[in-house]
This record gives sequence, structure tokens and C-alpha cells, in this order.
Amino acid sequence: MADHSYQVLARKWRPQRFDQVVGQPAIVRTLRNALEQGRVAHAYCFSGIRGVGKTTIARLLAKGLNCRNSESPTASPCSECEACVEIEESRSLDVIELDAASQTGVDDIRQLNEFARYTPSRDRYRVFIIDEAHMLSASAFNALLKTLEEPPPHVVFLLATTEPHKILQTVLSRCQHYPLGRISQVEISSRLREMVDAEQVALSDDALAMVAIAADGSLRDAQSLLDKLIAFGGDDIDDETVVELLGMVDRELLFTATDLLTAQDLAGILGLVNRMVEQGVDLHQFTLDLLGHLRALLVVATVPDAGEILHLPGGDLDRLRGQAERFEIDDLDRAFALLSASEYRIKQSEVPRYELEMVLARLARMPRLEPIATLISQLRSGSGGDTGGGNAGPGSSQNPATNRRSGSGGVGAAPGGAAASAPSTSAPPPASSEAPAGAATRTESTTEAPPAAAPSMSQTTEWAVAESSKTVPTPAIGTEVRLVIERLRADKPMIAQIIERADSVQLRDETLFLTFREAGGIFRARLRDRATVEAIAKAAESALGRKITVVVGFNGDAEGSTELTPATESPHAEASLAPQDTAQQHRDELWRRAEGEPMVQQFVDALRGNLTDVEDM
Repeated sequence: MADHSYQVLARKWRPQRFDQVVGQPAIVRTLRNALEQGRVAHAYCFSGIRGVGKTTIARLLAKGLNCRNSESPTASPCSECEACVEIEESRSLDVIELDAASQTGVDDIRQLNEFARYTPSRDRYRVFIIDEAHMLSASAFNALLKTLEEPPPHVVFLLATTEPHKILQTVLSRCQHYPLGRISQVEISSRLREMVDAEQVALSDDALAMVAIAADGSLRDAQSLLDKLIAFGGDDIDDETVVELLGMVDRELLFTATDLLTAQDLAGILGLVNRMVEQGVDLHQFTLDLLGHLRALLVVATVPDAGEILHLPGGDLDRLRGQAERFEIDDLDRAFALLSASEYRIKQSEVPRYELEMVLARLARMPRLEPIATLISQLRSGSGGDTGGGNAGPGSSQNPATNRRSGSGGVGAAPGGAAASAPSTSAPPPASSEAPAGAATRTESTTEAPPAAAPSMSQTTEWAVAESSKTVPTPAIGTEVRLVIERLRADKPMIAQIIERADSVQLRDETLFLTFREAGGIFRARLRDRATVEAIAKAAESALGRKITVVVGFNGDAEGSTELTPATESPHAEASLAPQDTAQQHRDELWRRAEGEPMVQQFVDALRGNLTDVEDM
């Protein structure tokens, strides 16, 4: 036969004195002082999430106002007199509890206003506790306003709500508002320990901590979960039972997943997801817990005493510190952002396994970031990320593309292994092997025989650009064009890189044609600068010993091209190079300053890239 006298733990352990309230010390102290000093307001509003003590504090305040064993309101009600007992059992005639969720209309408030006019039947005060006050309609709130502002001296209103923003400001302004905060995991665990000891239930501290985490700041939720555990496991409950019954993800799965991610073990990740599916683990809950795990890694990496924030067992904290050492803060930030963006898709997907496997695979393959401060430090120290040295012999591996494929080239490594700040000044190949004047130069001449020596920095840099610029392949160019580029690389390295990004570079008689299609957009403004074209023409004259006309075309169309000779400007050049506005002149000046800055060139070489834009900071 069922025991009808049984009370759930949340009701059995409801605080009956102010000093039993958990997690709200400031509010409790304020109310106790108000009772002792006789400064009780006519209306209070208690707000907060479920299970933090709103209704409990309202009842304690009602008991303090009406305790019959005290001649005046008291902060220490006896809990033994008729008034206290009736309030505890919710059957007092002078303490009326109104459920605003079911009595939302204006007629209910009119009855309350009428009832408030009469003096208490026995006690000192007539107290109205309005639970879920935000559920009242706007008309009901308006009907309550006058009574709430100037109630009879024997009336006190106590409002409790989980959504104070839904209560009219005209109502809140007539109340003393006390927002109740979430109860900490430590305080919940301590209260649960007191309860299980009194109930003679064996439960470990780790298990209580898991219950406190699942309760998410609500003591009543924690008490309900504890009731559930006792009903399932009896008087002796192990940690595995807690994990299974609460539907929580075993923390060992989180540590294992993180280890696999750092090892970039895709096979292990897929195997882990498969095991979780076979064990019936909630994949969406696993995703949420993995987000919490990444947050925990950030906490232990930045906070010296992380235990005050995480409230985890010491062994878990030590393991978190070990894993956090493998991550940069930026890596954790990127991983959290990627996983957080996928969380909703995993929740809504009909096959969440696929979504989780893909996002974990992306996390595993996500490249680790090299701190920008480290790169700058390498540049300032003059290393430039040098991985080999500029004096390697022919047998050494100096191909940057090979180094990147083998993993030996770091983020800060300069192309070709040479110092980024040392442009090559070696002599070009003999001029006797150059192509005939005016011949098309889209294909590389195969008659050239470079000497058996280490490739110059200019050559290796050119190869690196071709490797890293997949969308705009470097065109095959002839010997004379190479001489021009070599000259520019020594004097104007940024312009040399722009020419290498051209879709077509052809020298026909005395004219150098540069055509840009895909990459033209980012270089258009640069190449329309008079100084840029002049620099190319001067470099060509210096390298080839004759005057060269430079023609730049965009999108394969001669229209809008720029033409300039070193000596005099042609009419076409005059039309194309119209006076520039102030903003363009300022931008051109920034480009010239960037090109003349050795640090910029070293940085571009270290990253194996090209300077595509310059902004004023």
C-alpha cells in the first residue's frame, strides 16, 4: 500500500527560517533588517529562475509579519504558533496565495481589491502572495495599480515572477524589487550533502557535483533529481548510475574526443561517434557538453585558480590543464565558434550522427594558428622563419612547395629557405639564349640551360608564388622578361610580384604587354598609378639597354589600358593617366611607403604571399 504521508524532498526540505535559505544572503539580510526595524514596505517583487526561493522567501516574510509568539513583526518566526503552521501548510485565512497563471483576468483582481479592504480575521497583516505575476493581463495590472500604490495599512503584496520584464513598469515602480540569482554549484552540493546524510543515502561528492551541474542553479531541480536517483538506486548510488539516469555524457568521452581532435585522428573520431551511437548517447547533449569542455579548457588556460569557476574534481582539472597546453587561445575560440554554429543543425537533423561526424572532422583538420606576435618577433630577429639557409648546395631540398608538402616548412619560413630580406643580385642567364624579338612568350623556352648551382632567391620566390596562387597561375615568360623582373625585384619587389601575377606577360619588339584577368581587380588601382608604370619602364630600359613601352590591359580588353614610354608620354598614356583625386594619391603614397618598408617585404616573403592592398591605420 502506498504511503500517502510521503513528501518529496523539495517540500520536506523547504526552508522554514531565514537562515535556512540558500544562495541569497543579501536579500535575506535586507528583509530581516526590515522586519527588525519595522521598515516593512507595502509591496515586494521577487524575481529569478525557477527553484531559487522566490515563493519560499515570500512565505517566510509572511510568517515574520504574522508570528503570534512575537508582539511585533520578527525576523525569527517560531514556526510553532497557529499562524506560522497555517502559512507553512498554505491554509491561512490572512495569507492568500493567488496563482496568476490561472487567475489572469480583471475580475479576479477586482475580488482581490474588495477583499483587501477588510481587516485580517486574526493576524496582524493580510498578505497577498501573487505567484507568476507576469501572467496577469494588462487590464488586471491596471486594476491592481491603485490598491498597490496606496493599500490599507494592514495589507502587504508579495509578487513572485520568473519574467520581471513582462510586468508593467508602473507596477514594478510601486514595489521593492529583489532579483534572486542562480544558486552556485558549491552551495547546491553542500545542501545536497546535508540532505543525503540526513536521509542516510550513500552518494559520492562527484555524483553530487554532477547533480548540481545538471540543476543549473536551481536548488529545487537538484532536489527533484536527487529524489529520482534515490527512487532508482536506493540507499547506495554509484557514479555510473548518476550518469546513466541523468542522461549526462560521461566526461571520459569528452577527454577522449579532445585527445583525438588534437591528434587529428579522423579514424578514431569516427570510431568514437560510432561507439556513442551504439551506447545510445544523446549526440546533441554530447555536442553541448563538448562546448562546455572547450570553455573549461579556456578557463584553465587563463585562470590560475580555475576550480573556483568550474567546480570540478581535482583529477579532471589536472587533465584539463594537460589538454589546454596543446591549444592556443585563438584555436579554442575558433573551435568553439565552429561547434556552436553546428549545434542547432545537430539538434534538428534527422541524422545527427552525420552532422556530428562532419563537424568533428573539420575540427580535427583545422590548422593551428601561429600567433602573429611570434611571426613579427621572428622578422625583427632577422630569422624570417629560415628553415635551411641560403648557401645550400644543389643536392639540398630548397623547393618551398616540397617543404610545405612534407610539413617541414613552418608558417614563418621564407620561400626557398633564404633570408627574406636578402634579394638576389646574381647575374642572369646569358643573353644568347633569349627568344627572338617579337616572338610570343606564353611557353617557357626549353633551350635555356641554367648553371648547376643553387637557385637564386628570385627563382625560388617565383616558384613559391606559382605554388600558392592556384587561382592565378604564373605565366611562362622569356629570358628578357626575366631580366626585367630581376631588376624590379632588386629595386621594387612589390611591383615584381604584381607582374608575376599577370595572366600574360609578352615582350614584342619594343613593347611589354601585361594582361590581367582574374587578378586584375586587386591590382587595377596600383597599375593605373603613373609611378608604377614608370618604374616598370625604367627597370626594362636598365635591364635590356633600350627604351621599352609598357602596355597594361585588364580583363583581356585593350580598352582602358595604360601605355607609357620612359622618355615621353604618348597621347594614349595622357588619356589613360588622368589626374588622380586626393584619395587615390594618398593610396598611392601608402603603396610607395609599404614597398619601401623592409619589414613589410620580410613579412610578405615569410607568409609566401603577395601584397594586395594597403590601408591607413
